[in-house]
Amino acid sequence: MIRAIAILGGVGLGAALMYLFDPSGGGRRRALIRDKAVGLSNDASDALGSKGRDLRNRAKGVLHEAKSLVSGTTDSRAEQENEPQFGTPA
Repeated sequence: MIRAIAILGGVGLGAALMYLFDPSGGGRRRALIRDKAVGLSNDASDALGSKGRDLRNRAKGVLHEAKSLVSGTTDSRAEQENEPQFGTPA
């Protein structure tokens, strides 16, 4: 049974290599595979970068909140946003 699986695996590998290294169409196929791999790599890099920026910004926010709780001061911008504006309907 194991020998049959090894033979089938070898045949499949040989067929894949023939497909990729075919003189007439193999270059296009290899370029397509390379382009897809580069695209996936770029997408993964972008996703990790945006998640990293998000986590960094959240950490900064938590740090500022903790500092304001410890010092007893508040952010003046937050106070201004919560104050009612005169002349505008609430």
